[in-house]
Amino acid sequence: MAKTTKGTEQRRRSKGDGSIFPNKRGGWTARYRKKGLPDKEFNANTKGEVKKMLDDWKVKVAIQDAITSNIKVCDYAEKYLYRKSLSVEAGKYKQSSFDRIERTYNTHLRDTEAVKKTFSNLTADDIAATINARRQTLSYSSLKKIFLFWSAMIRNAIELGELPKSYNIMNHVEMPDESVLAVETKEIRIIPQKHQKLIKEIAMEYSPNKNERYLYRYGPAIVFLLNTGLRGGEMIALGRSGIVSYRGRKGVKITRTISRVKNREEKDLAKTKLILTAPKYPNSLRTVPLNREAEFALSCMLDLYGKNRFESDLIMTTQNGQPPSIQNLANTLKKICKRAGIPEYNLHALRHAFATNLVRNTKNMGEIKEAAEILGDNYQVLLRTYFHTDSEKKVNLVDALLQ
Repeated sequence: MAKTTKGTEQRRRSKGDGSIFPNKRGGWTARYRKKGLPDKEFNANTKGEVKKMLDDWKVKVAIQDAITSNIKVCDYAEKYLYRKSLSVEAGKYKQSSFDRIERTYNTHLRDTEAVKKTFSNLTADDIAATINARRQTLSYSSLKKIFLFWSAMIRNAIELGELPKSYNIMNHVEMPDESVLAVETKEIRIIPQKHQKLIKEIAMEYSPNKNERYLYRYGPAIVFLLNTGLRGGEMIALGRSGIVSYRGRKGVKITRTISRVKNREEKDLAKTKLILTAPKYPNSLRTVPLNREAEFALSCMLDLYGKNRFESDLIMTTQNGQPPSIQNLANTLKKICKRAGIPEYNLHALRHAFATNLVRNTKNMGEIKEAAEILGDNYQVLLRTYFHTDSEKKVNLVDALLQ
């Protein structure tokens, strides 16, 4: 009990009970404060009215706390995925991104002990265990997808008020260091200039078969990628309407990408389907000017490929008139490398080579930003990813100290 200034006694309110006091307008105000929740105020003419409003709010908070504490993580995860599916339908979330998080949950989390627990019983160690359990079979980037699923789901629950702001469990979950993982993250090989030259030459070789113009159907596309830095999905989604004039030469306007996603239409037997969507990042919407090699490769593709049955505007086609897959392009590059007798490079290495060539020819920060715009990347990403130093120059710098 606490004594009042008037000598009477009253019960001191405990934390979370709220407070009631007269306001300057002649009425009464009730204020509710609880750690992890925003402050809430109610105003009314009488103390009784404002007390009832405060009591009703405390009941709602108590119910919500009970729901949050007792709901199983697996049940909430299904709710989270359902909400994301609605975002896909509304065009606010990419189908391919939804496929990825759904696949992450179903493959790596659905049957774990962690998701069978309630949020109140879930610990950071439980979450870490779902990641560490895959340390022997997954690379760092794949393990990161599990971590990001947990982070995104919990952050979403906090933003919607379904978990208190004080629910900071992810702050105590650590990713394992890459050095202790059994599966190494594949590094993108840097394609030396002499190998780039060989790839271009072999990619454009004519075929001895009279029915085929080029030895490799997607050879011109490989040359085009080396000279434009387009991503694989952007290359396949390139349409005739995207060919534009750019300062006295040709350019290509990148406004979409193509993805193969899970087919969710019940009556369709096909497991996957192709979709054309806007690029994932705003920076990816761009116009890329073409050099002479890129212009020539583009003209070859326009002559080589027939009408696309999936989308008539698309340039590239298989022999059946469908869009090729990224794997088709990757397999072509693999065959070219084998024929050239050089190391096998993956498809993204072509973009990497183009970006590296761009950066090496820049002279100032302004040109680096322009290079980033051509690639559809942030210039900081450009520097971090494609700015490679030269070992020989390092040696020269050290030797220069002795002169």
